[in-house]
Amino acid sequence: MRQFGVLFFYELKKIMQRKNTWITFGILLALYLFVTGGRLLGSSYVDGEFLETHKEGFAIDKKNGERLSGRKLDDTLFEEMKEAYAGMEDKERKYMLTEEYQTKVRPYSIIFNIVQFSDVNPFTVTEEQFYAARQAEVEKSWEEYKLTQGEKDYWQEKESKLEKPFTYYYAEGYDDLISMSGIYMVCLWVSFLIAICMSGVFTEEHGRKTDQLILCSRLGRKEIYFAKILAGGLFSFLVAVFFLGIELLGVFTTYGSEGFSTMLQLFYSAYSYPLTEGQVLFIMMGILLLAALLTGIFTMVLSEMTKSNIGSMATVVVILFLTRLVPIPITWRFLSQIWNFFPLNILKLDAGFVDVRLVSLFGLKLTSWQFAPILYVVLAVVLVLVGKRVYCRYQVQGR
Repeated sequence: MRQFGVLFFYELKKIMQRKNTWITFGILLALYLFVTGGRLLGSSYVDGEFLETHKEGFAIDKKNGERLSGRKLDDTLFEEMKEAYAGMEDKERKYMLTEEYQTKVRPYSIIFNIVQFSDVNPFTVTEEQFYAARQAEVEKSWEEYKLTQGEKDYWQEKESKLEKPFTYYYAEGYDDLISMSGIYMVCLWVSFLIAICMSGVFTEEHGRKTDQLILCSRLGRKEIYFAKILAGGLFSFLVAVFFLGIELLGVFTTYGSEGFSTMLQLFYSAYSYPLTEGQVLFIMMGILLLAALLTGIFTMVLSEMTKSNIGSMATVVVILFLTRLVPIPITWRFLSQIWNFFPLNILKLDAGFVDVRLVSLFGLKLTSWQFAPILYVVLAVVLVLVGKRVYCRYQVQGR
């Protein structure tokens, strides 16, 4: 066991000492910081006139949101919001520059937007209209996904557990993290980095013909294979943890960390599972880390099968672009459901994560985000076993 540990750390050291690892890591990190850091840069304007910097706007919205935190989305709050917004339909946009707007109207803009996104007129909204519109949206989603009666019964039971009226809490940081600008983007950047760095773990030795020395080693082919896979998997996992830490630090520094207990339905209303935004974040982080590990294993095994680092890297990159850019209609239930289990799709809150089609497993009904971690673990194990067979046979027969 001690000898395996030495071999494992040697393989990890080889990965860490490659020039292309650090060059790729540095370039992607710099680009990532530039893209994500842009949220604090710039200013807001109204008809060409300066309103505020983005940093000032975040601070104001946070202050207003915290004042409303804990309030029920009921007729009392809606009436306050309508009173504040009275006459806004007839005012010019430059009214937003006035002190009156900032002190009277803007504090209720968060509630105004929630109502507006529910497809209800915020100037005439009532509590009954708001929740009726949401229920209609939920049922429309069920029809679009062509749910079976069993699936509808499952979601109706989850819907009954939602406490109404909803309670508003400020959660801008969590909103950002579970949207496509948060965990999703971390997955995209990390996957690119893993595809580039992991494609040479096995092919490097094949190209230099140094892999033949493995046949003379004390530990043998299997132990060396598992040391490489473990080292590459750990590197992929740590890279994901690093970028995730940067994202969490940046978002919580910008927006604050309040809102863990905010209902998901305030951000994505047409979903019935009783989850908080904090819980969704933790689930997404778990999926992200497993996806990074799976991507690393897939890249390494594919490179061993093809004996080409360029081919394996290109394959992973093409898959990333396809899953990001090519949608499959939900009317093609089987194919679209499989498509949604790809990491970049399952981490889209408004697509894969809230896909209401269930997966039956040993009599259990699982949501997409419940089944994805199980699927990733099984695929990782299968890939490791396939890769071992290919690697060991090549070392004997591949000369």
